[in-house]
Amino acid sequence: MLTNQWNNVFRWELRTRFFLRTREFLWQEGHTFHETAAEAEEEVAKMLDCYRRIAEEWCAIPVLAGRKSESEKFAGAQYSTAIEGMMMDGKALQMGTSHYFGENFARAYDLTFTGRRNEQQYPHSTSWGMSTRMVGAVVMAHGDDSGLQLPPRIAPVQVIVVPIFRSDTERSQIEAALQQVLIDLEDIRVKVDWRDERPGFKYNEWELKGVPLRLEIGPRDLAKGEVTVVRRLNRSKQQVPLGDLGVAIPAMLEEVQAGLFTRAREFRDAHTVRVDSLEALVKFFDTSIGFVVTRWCGRAEDERTVKERTTATTRVILSGSGGPEQPCAICGRPATVEVAWGKAY
Repeated sequence: MLTNQWNNVFRWELRTRFFLRTREFLWQEGHTFHETAAEAEEEVAKMLDCYRRIAEEWCAIPVLAGRKSESEKFAGAQYSTAIEGMMMDGKALQMGTSHYFGENFARAYDLTFTGRRNEQQYPHSTSWGMSTRMVGAVVMAHGDDSGLQLPPRIAPVQVIVVPIFRSDTERSQIEAALQQVLIDLEDIRVKVDWRDERPGFKYNEWELKGVPLRLEIGPRDLAKGEVTVVRRLNRSKQQVPLGDLGVAIPAMLEEVQAGLFTRAREFRDAHTVRVDSLEALVKFFDTSIGFVVTRWCGRAEDERTVKERTTATTRVILSGSGGPEQPCAICGRPATVEVAWGKAY
């Protein structure tokens, strides 16, 4: 049994944060009930990967995916999983979660079904969700001092066309040239800005709004049979023949999408270190921003120690196992996993 809902949630927050922890937010929340634990756990993993794909393939934000520690899991869950992204200030942001509840909530509410042997059984349940916090993630992972930078796959306007003209005659010539361009780009979200404002004003406004590509077209461009295309990603300019836009623009949008993801991944990798001791971990958070990966034995006491000394917490448990010859970086006991530590919002 699967239920999915989109709804607003209101919570009391003493200190709100724009997009991240507001008093009211919209989220998508799913719940499933399964006959067996294996089916439920498969659903948990499937939905976490769905959220990873949304973050990476659509929002161009690389994430770490894995289980939360016992102290960081959702109350009532047997275990929780999450995707964690790194924002441009080096802080971690939990962007989606998927939980395995086992029979915990089914037993609490005495929820049963008739099994294959005609006996009453408790179902194994899951829950998973993602909220408008993803909007904040996109802002903070890609934005710069000039405003937003929206990945093309989620941008409401993928291409903004800024006509440059000084007379009605020039405007008419540009309108005529754009008719075929708009037909060629019918599968692209395109907007033409005919407002009576200076071109520089329009450039700045659409950069602020994060539109991936800007097409500038004026009398000189028309004389050459081309337009100037400007990428929001790096402000690079390129002259493109009018007749080639139907092929060139989709390719450029994919380049911008990939470029945003690559830049964010390189930033994360440059601000992620591996250390083998508590002192090295403390020193990192005293002087740097980002993630720290260590071997860990899984003790909650270690998490409290790190939090007291750095305010950092475990974000997700990574794949990989320690062993007797690989000590926990925090306490020296035999490590069982690798874990990513980070300061979070």
